[in-house]
Amino acid sequence: MKVTVDNINTIEYFYGDNPFVKKTLINRGLLTSLLLDIAEFNNQIDESKHIYIDYENDHTEYSPERTDPCPDYYGCFRLRFENNPTETVGDYVDLWTLDNVICALVNFVEFQPK
Repeated sequence: MKVTVDNINTIEYFYGDNPFVKKTLINRGLLTSLLLDIAEFNNQIDESKHIYIDYENDHTEYSPERTDPCPDYYGCFRLRFENNPTETVGDYVDLWTLDNVICALVNFVEFQPK
């Protein structure tokens, strides 16, 4: 699910959340801030490389025959390309790691020699 300002309030679970501590409002605030950072990042790069935040809102399903550990990425985030959503930037991450990744991308673009 592509994360937008309009659908942020539908996200109920963030991977890595302590189920005993209700941090949903804090997480939604951070996610809103990250959407602004992504918009800033996209304004500074070529349109063909624009990215967006994708939220995994389904549990990962595996074959019953599979015996190795089966990760479930429900509640995780990924960065995807706007013009080709099947291509991703990096792997699934939690919200706090996503914050670090976006910060690094923004800093990388801002401090490029002109």
